[in-house]
Amino acid sequence: MNMRPFRFWCQKVLPLVYDDSLSYYEVLCKVVDYINKLIETDKELIGDVDELKKEMAIVQDWINNFDTAFAEQIVKEAIEKLMKTVVFGISTAGYFMACIPDSWSDIKFGTIQSGELYGHLVLEYD
Repeated sequence: MNMRPFRFWCQKVLPLVYDDSLSYYEVLCKVVDYINKLIETDKELIGDVDELKKEMAIVQDWINNFDTAFAEQIVKEAIEKLMKTVVFGISTAGYFMACIPDSWSDIKFGTIQSGELYGHLVLEYD
């Protein structure tokens, strides 16, 4: 959109009364000046919007060509590490529990049932 400054023409007339109020010509000049400033501001905004569109195109291109291979590798390695880790917690019923990976099938988990160490965790290896 090509916006040019606003132009006007006004037939000057002699006022009927002389006072401090603005003439029609002066009012029209102020309105035209305000409209021309709006047009200049609009041109600047259009330039800013065009620049933002270019930046958004760059970001969109980056998103479209984003390589997720490294993220998939991180997830794979995290799962492998978690599969070798025992996780302890509290069940929804309020009981102590341990999530033991299948790779730890040689180790037996239990607790001491009597004595001074009652309730302590015991790991037994065959």
